[in-house]
Amino acid sequence: MSSLSSQIALIAENRNRILRFAFLFQFIAAIPFLGLGFVTGRIPAHLLLSGKPAPGFVVNVVPVHQYAVNSLGNLYSRRTTHELIIEFFPGVEPVRFREARGSSIEIVRGSPVDVIYDPANPEIAMRDRGFRNYLPWAPCVAIGGFLFLVAAKGLLTLFFGSP
Repeated sequence: MSSLSSQIALIAENRNRILRFAFLFQFIAAIPFLGLGFVTGRIPAHLLLSGKPAPGFVVNVVPVHQYAVNSLGNLYSRRTTHELIIEFFPGVEPVRFREARGSSIEIVRGSPVDVIYDPANPEIAMRDRGFRNYLPWAPCVAIGGFLFLVAAKGLLTLFFGSP
């Protein structure tokens, strides 16, 4: 027990030295959040910033089974989501795309949907889902950005002294 209390005392007396380099852990923690936000939000963010809205309609609904393995090693269908094939008219020619962000609620063929597309490349498009357009990438970018800014402040404090 005395070795534990001596370690606690050592940490307590070196608290400022330890916390001086805590920004390194914040940088390390920010990397996965920013990476996930970049990977999942690159195209939706581009479409939300520079895309144009257009009306479209559902051409086909494709059921997608999501599989899992139970404790015995058997494969079973955990749930079914529905991917949509959507058609819209950015100009004269219709454009079809597959909306990978499925829904567990089946949408009927011919249903009208709102589409956001890239005017320079209409094949890059997504269904407008309201506030869900920002999921999951925007919270990841916000958390990663906050951690990065706090870590940068710690780095600047290390170099230039306390604020």
